[in-house]
Amino acid sequence: MKPKGKTKNLLVYEKLRQGIIKGTLKPGQKLVMAALAKKYKTSETPIREAIRRLESDGYVTFTPHAGAVVTEINKQELSEIYLIRISLEALATRLAVPFINQDDLIWLKKKNEEMKAVIEKDRYDQLARLNKAFHLRIYKAAPFPRLYKMISNLWEAFERWPSVFTYIPERAADAIREHEQIIEALESADVDRADDLMKEQKKKSLEALQQYMVQRSTGSPEMLEEIWQKQARN
Repeated sequence: MKPKGKTKNLLVYEKLRQGIIKGTLKPGQKLVMAALAKKYKTSETPIREAIRRLESDGYVTFTPHAGAVVTEINKQELSEIYLIRISLEALATRLAVPFINQDDLIWLKKKNEEMKAVIEKDRYDQLARLNKAFHLRIYKAAPFPRLYKMISNLWEAFERWPSVFTYIPERAADAIREHEQIIEALESADVDRADDLMKEQKKKSLEALQQYMVQRSTGSPEMLEEIWQKQARN
């Protein structure tokens, strides 16, 4: 059995981490230990330990004269991760098509319905978890564990920021329709269409995030769009 202190540290860490992922703790927001200790009804020690771990994981940054703040969105890093994901996830989808079975298809349809129900309840904070499960189920069907691990690691790195649905809720309904098309392509074993659909979905999500970042005056996406165009021609 773990000591009580460690359990409390872990609980606080998970609550703060989920707050960052779901967007209730915004990029750039200051984390005040006294306020957090009061909120979670604990001393400042578990808060301090949780913040240190969050800093180690990249969720939190210590800024001079400001203390601990939620890590700002790094436009370049975020877009780079997405560009890599576009290629790897399309490849994993292509390789998975021959191995997708009926159980997988039933599960994917059910998961997409769960996403639809969450949208109807305006619970966009729950979509990231469901969406991740949907995609990883497809990629895991391919008998290439190293590729799957690479993709999983990229998803985990991306979780340092709230999901695209937190920033741009209107992407959610489009994602449901795109998932339906992907499922149809998997069901008909259409390798090329499944590959193309996965690429297109990731590209749309990247473009939506780039547009959001421009609106927040974080910079222009032209350079990364040029990279995408070059990649698409190759």
